[in-house]
Amino acid sequence: MIKSGKIKAGKGSMISRLNKVFIIQLVFISIATVGGVIGAAKVVEDVLIKEALIGEAEFYWSHKAKDAAFPLPKTMNLTGYMVTDGDYSQVPEVLRSVEKPYQRIDLNNKRPIVYETRKDNHQLFLIFEEAQVSKLALYFGITPLIIVLLIVYLPAFVSYVFSKRAFSPVLQLVNRLEHAKISKSGLDDMKFDDIKQIGNVDVNTLIDSFEAFSKRISQMINRERNFSRYASHELRTPLTVLRGSMSLLKRQDLDEKSAQLVNRMQPMIEEMQALIEALLMMSRDEVIDISDEPVLINDLLKSTVEDTIALFCPREIGLNWKPEHLIQGHLPEQLFSIVVSNLVRNAVIYSADPAEITVRINGRNIIIEDNGRGMSREQLDRIMEPFYRADEHGSEKGFGLGLSIVDMVCKQCGWEIRFESVLKQGTRAILTLEDIDILASARKEQL
Repeated sequence: MIKSGKIKAGKGSMISRLNKVFIIQLVFISIATVGGVIGAAKVVEDVLIKEALIGEAEFYWSHKAKDAAFPLPKTMNLTGYMVTDGDYSQVPEVLRSVEKPYQRIDLNNKRPIVYETRKDNHQLFLIFEEAQVSKLALYFGITPLIIVLLIVYLPAFVSYVFSKRAFSPVLQLVNRLEHAKISKSGLDDMKFDDIKQIGNVDVNTLIDSFEAFSKRISQMINRERNFSRYASHELRTPLTVLRGSMSLLKRQDLDEKSAQLVNRMQPMIEEMQALIEALLMMSRDEVIDISDEPVLINDLLKSTVEDTIALFCPREIGLNWKPEHLIQGHLPEQLFSIVVSNLVRNAVIYSADPAEITVRINGRNIIIEDNGRGMSREQLDRIMEPFYRADEHGSEKGFGLGLSIVDMVCKQCGWEIRFESVLKQGTRAILTLEDIDILASARKEQL
């Protein structure tokens, strides 16, 4: 059961998107704050300090006009220097290179701001210490903006927490549905009472809708399975009678026309039997009955192939048996036989007489080849689709379920099935088994 509040934030989930939005929001707030700090520092430096230095210079010149001995500014933050008739001997050397009225200079391992102004043959240099500028920027720029940043972060975080809490039931619902089995028992066991929240009308309505929907799906699956099961069992009885009667007829001394009719009916009865077995298997629960003892796969494979080919008597079908390895393993024998039988049946159906079926065992791979008409790439891509037949208008009879059954069984058992085909040359089916032991090799020992 999924516990409330413990939701994994997978890629593309609501929580991951919410986290992304929250991070982007914080990034933009931080960028805006840093931009504000830089802007505030520039305002302090380029506007406030500049205006203060201009005012200080005007104050000095106005008093200098009244009193020639008026002293130059000299405070903790501001120092004044006077150059008369171009004599820089009493001022720092760096002031010689000042080109702009307002700029920074390198002085005493610092970068103070210098403001230069002229009256007649006098030059006034006012130097404002850089350390004081930084303190002003910190006190009047960074500190207030940091406080603002913290004030903005707090409601953003609170909003994120409440948003995550609001999305939590929906994410739990999605998680529950992702891990649900598409079967009657799996859907019936799905309960959402632990996800519901008091006062959350929207989420509770959504959960109620899913509960009702899951029950409807359970009913439909159950009805479909019961139909397949009952129909298959009902069809088995008359089909058994037909098979028995057909066996008795084949033992009778029939004329040529009657024998042809019996031979035409026999494959159709076997095809109907295969369809019924397929319907029964598809209606069962997904339980795999694996053999307790290891199965000698070579013997099981050869007997299944020979029995399947025998169904097409009196067609001329040759079997080219090429086992390269002797293998064994624990596997569901009935499902293995169903897969091999369907592959061989397809190989025979789509091969013209004289047909030749080649069966090879190469390690974990069982390869079944035919010399039939082959398939195009488009047909190969669709052969696993239910009721699809490569040649729907051909003379071959079938229901298009064989390879769908093969695909389903292989997925259940963890096997891999793939096909290779060339038009007008034939098709190769490669079945790869799991957990197989190789007992011997044909290169060392004749199997």
